[in-house]
Amino acid sequence: REQSSPTKAEFQSALKLVREVIGTDRKLTLELARSYERVRQWREKWGYSPLSSDALESPPPYSPPRESSTQAVSPQKIRSSPLRISSSPAPDPIPNPPIPGDPAPSAEALFDLINTFAKESGFGIVRRNAYSYNGRRMRYSFQCDRYGEPRPSRGAGLRQRKSRKCGCKWMVIAEALEEGEWLLRQHPNPEHSQHNHGRSIRPSAHPSHRRLTTPIRATIESTSRRVGIRARDVRAVVQEQHPESTFTQRDIYNARALINRDKLNGYTPTAALIKLFDEMDVPYVAKWADDEPSRLVGLVWTFSYCLQMWKRFPEVISFDNTYNTNRFKLPLFQATGQTCLGSVFNAAFGLIDNERREGFQFLSESIRQLAEQHSICQPDVIVTDFDDQMKAALNDQFPDVQQQLCIHHINSNVLLKS
Repeated sequence: REQSSPTKAEFQSALKLVREVIGTDRKLTLELARSYERVRQWREKWGYSPLSSDALESPPPYSPPRESSTQAVSPQKIRSSPLRISSSPAPDPIPNPPIPGDPAPSAEALFDLINTFAKESGFGIVRRNAYSYNGRRMRYSFQCDRYGEPRPSRGAGLRQRKSRKCGCKWMVIAEALEEGEWLLRQHPNPEHSQHNHGRSIRPSAHPSHRRLTTPIRATIESTSRRVGIRARDVRAVVQEQHPESTFTQRDIYNARALINRDKLNGYTPTAALIKLFDEMDVPYVAKWADDEPSRLVGLVWTFSYCLQMWKRFPEVISFDNTYNTNRFKLPLFQATGQTCLGSVFNAAFGLIDNERREGFQFLSESIRQLAEQHSICQPDVIVTDFDDQMKAALNDQFPDVQQQLCIHHINSNVLLKS
């Protein structure tokens, strides 16, 4: 049987068709032409026969079987044949939960049951349309969280807000039985029996699967007590202890903020701190703003153990500020003493909103006031870091006390300026 080999005209015709379909500026067209030229040059270099139909008739072992053609396809037939566009198979429809299923003891238990099914099936649900009769809940609607159309934005249009809603109409009915149990019912309208979207890739796309449960909240609260721990580290701990959870890092931020608000019990952070000091009988001196009496601008406090050590070793006291130690970015004032063994103890602490003369004046007045209230002798030596404003304020409150410089700060300045 005589086999016909493709001619150069047929190849040019096929290449022209590829250019028309894909475009000459596309990478695929250029690579096709270059690869053909490379193969042709390689076969000529190594002594192989030119490209012919023989090579086309013997496909490699991994190629799918095809029928051998006895005639070459003409360019006119190539042009007239419709383009075959491969399409991926249609995704499986989202299944419905078993209806009516087993009764649940409460509406919340039935919601959790259906929500677990939704998590495994790639969608989320919300509870809507509560109906009551004689003061008793009788019916709820469990809807897909993509139910309805996106709401029009009421803002100025500066930010494009995204929405999960896509016009889905899936809905089931939860009804209360006379025995107090709850049962699932199919909606009478058939249009509410199917979703109009595919399954979600991750359960974290649905807020109903990221609800803060009591065990997870306890884990977040206990883990967040560690100083300086980050939200992503808390999320890793939650994922390790609760593998079924699907929390995002933003969820951890929100959960920690919620826990902190609950701890404050409606108070501001400063008001909650003052309330805690009053409940624990912690000695403190507070300063409020003159123009806004409810705003705290200064606070000095101490503890019972600090007072015991302060009474025992009042001779030397050091004053210094540290930074970046609290969420308000306020300088933390520390008054430390020295024992007979050369060890250091904390005598008092303070927060001020500035490092000017008035701020240090409040700190020195508060230290003297706490010492007088608890019958603590005045120090013989006060050690500072040679801050002029602090030294002037201390000289006003302790005029007869000798002031010395901190050796650590002296050595640091010598190394810095040498």
